[in-house]
Amino acid sequence: MKGARAGRRRLSRDERLAYMLLLPALGAVFVIVTIPFVLVIIQSISAEDGTLVGFRNYSRALANPLLYDAIRATGVYSLIVLPTEILLGLTFALLVHRTVRPQGLRAAIYVLAILPLVVPPVAIGVVGRLVYAPSYGVLNVILERIGFVHHEVNWLGDPTLAMLAVASVDIWQWTPFVYLVLFSGLQTVPRESVEAAQIDGADWWAQFRYIDLFYLRPLFLLIVFFRLADVLRVFDHVFILTGGGPGTTTQLLSLYMYRVEFKYFDSGQAAALAVLVLVSFSILYRLISRALPLERT
Repeated sequence: MKGARAGRRRLSRDERLAYMLLLPALGAVFVIVTIPFVLVIIQSISAEDGTLVGFRNYSRALANPLLYDAIRATGVYSLIVLPTEILLGLTFALLVHRTVRPQGLRAAIYVLAILPLVVPPVAIGVVGRLVYAPSYGVLNVILERIGFVHHEVNWLGDPTLAMLAVASVDIWQWTPFVYLVLFSGLQTVPRESVEAAQIDGADWWAQFRYIDLFYLRPLFLLIVFFRLADVLRVFDHVFILTGGGPGTTTQLLSLYMYRVEFKYFDSGQAAALAVLVLVSFSILYRLISRALPLERT
């Protein structure tokens, strides 16, 4: 009898208040997320006239060879931007953490790192266009004046250079995000652990490997998850710089889905693609979370 009463323990006043405060926010999020998801599911199994067609849209989406070109381009883009941003952000975070002591200078660097994150992607794409344009681009002008090249380089017309150009814009904008996250993580490293390692004669690499990395490991999962989500929705600056070209070299998944919906007006296939991307990303996140567990052991 006592066990049943314990299992039906009434919520305290503070707990009821907490649930009442959270209910409007959680309810709004549930509605905002659930309604579009249900509509996409319905659209993915329906024809243009609203009749149910089962998995026909999914089969058409998977049979389109342009989908695999977009997946390949997205994979190449991810392999360029993610390791580069993590390496540069980690290096800069360690450099500032270990060499910059004045708090005012650290605050100034913090503010400067935030600036690229708040610039609209469209504006960044326009600036990137002014840098990489073959005829009037700033980069070509500088390289020609210093004698590094003797003719204009078609940065946005060559398949390899175009992918590097759009990736460089992403790296410029999102490396500060990695720096901010990792620098914040370095502030949680206990000072006494570092001092003990220094007394034992540990060099900077040993300190990073056995102390800093222990506290940064959960943050790497956060960074990889958020950046992968951003890569899947990258659109603005790529569309402005190359429009997905040359050919389909820089046509990432977001651009491909945009064209299926708004250029070919195939809503069923676009909805099926959205569901497939969501399911694939959920599986990928599960695999990453297992490879980089959040718990510190």
